[in-house]
Amino acid sequence: LIDVMTILLIYLLKSFSSEGEIVTVSKDLMLPESSAKKNPYLTVVLTVNNKYILAEGTEITKLEKVLSSDNLIIPELNRWLEKRRKITQYNDQFNRIKKFQGDITIQADKRIRFRLLKKIMYTCGQQQYNNFSLAVLKRGE
Repeated sequence: LIDVMTILLIYLLKSFSSEGEIVTVSKDLMLPESSAKKNPYLTVVLTVNNKYILAEGTEITKLEKVLSSDNLIIPELNRWLEKRRKITQYNDQFNRIKKFQGDITIQADKRIRFRLLKKIMYTCGQQQYNNFSLAVLKRGE
């Protein structure tokens, strides 16, 4: 009986993931494939599906509106990012360990237009979110 318990304990320890799930991908989102090996880390997450731009799960704007405009800045996203940056920088006054780095992860469907991705990245850059990570799937998964 002790042997069985030991084997179960070893199995559970081997199968335990210490990283946890940092990024949750929507079912209707088809991420591009990549051979990148860098693991995700906790950042602000923008999700772009075929209808909306979402920030942290909150609908920001519709894609139709963004694509119909010739402006590089997406006003609704710009306001949301500005508010988020100000809150983070205010909290940084009380936190000596972690400071605002401008990290952002973009989960975009692989079928979106480059013009849209360019607008999103430009808008993020205007609010000092310059460290972009694009969420991808590892090849073969």
